[in-house]
Amino acid sequence: MPVDKFRRIWVALMLAAAVSPGTAAEEAAPTESAPAAMVPAAMAPAARGELGARYWLSTGETKVSHNAQGSNPAFGNPTSILTYENLDANSLEIFGRSLLGRNWFLKGMLGVGTINAGSLDDEDYLRGQVKFSDTTSAITEGSLSYGTIDVGRQWVLKEGAVNLGVFGGFSQWTEEYEASGATATVGSINIDNSIKVITYNVRWRALRVGFAGQFVFGRARLGVDLALVPYAKFYAEDSHHLRTDLGPVPNIIDSGEGYGVQAEAEFRYEIARRTELGVGLRYWHLESVNGTSDFHHFSNGETPIVEFSTWRAGLMLSVRHLW
Repeated sequence: MPVDKFRRIWVALMLAAAVSPGTAAEEAAPTESAPAAMVPAAMAPAARGELGARYWLSTGETKVSHNAQGSNPAFGNPTSILTYENLDANSLEIFGRSLLGRNWFLKGMLGVGTINAGSLDDEDYLRGQVKFSDTTSAITEGSLSYGTIDVGRQWVLKEGAVNLGVFGGFSQWTEEYEASGATATVGSINIDNSIKVITYNVRWRALRVGFAGQFVFGRARLGVDLALVPYAKFYAEDSHHLRTDLGPVPNIIDSGEGYGVQAEAEFRYEIARRTELGVGLRYWHLESVNGTSDFHHFSNGETPIVEFSTWRAGLMLSVRHLW
């Protein structure tokens, strides 16, 4: 799903939140013996929606390898392994959640960021896994964008102190890396760091099913969101800028199907009425079950993918307002 469609979904989410019942005017007034500032979160009227912003400080990795023995038996299996690693990133996101009726909810988020550092390790093998080339390049530029949209059902227990829910939805996650230079540890390839050698753009689209829980402890909350990804599709454009023998860029297309997990946990504290600060951890991991690397400028250029995976993990800081 293109990013502009995500924006339209996000607008729909915000409109749903705006028109949902349960505004501040509907909240029960505090009694004289229990002023508003002293009402525990579990006793306050249950929030029907939230809107917030989050910062994600993360690192990640994308790894892809393929087997070209079908086109040349002299190659190894895997023939080539490209590992984009230590991909440190900063991203900002907006998120929201709104009740739909009494027990159903809609939630989602959109995020964008930059990848500030990293490296590419490019390894090539002959039959018997004899390595004939191994180079390292610096990631000089990069970006990421992501979004999720989920619909679910909740159960509120213990007078609002426990909120349990299940959901299903969709996510898209895109990362792009630009690698420059090459330093050989095996072989004789050495390229100046000022020269762009590879641009890699990977996109995952995934179906999500999961569990969402919130647990209230006075003015503090613990939120947990665990999504299993039973099915995902990946598509990646691999541009080797100096390999004129491979044709014009992008000269390799990687695609296939996979599965994975997207999980996060966040501790939040109410610093003012209906306003919370949060800190948490997030981990995403998607990997292939099948796929091909298509050297599409050649008539017999399709080779099976041995491994394709992307993961990202890191620290989250957030602020949100509930109503």
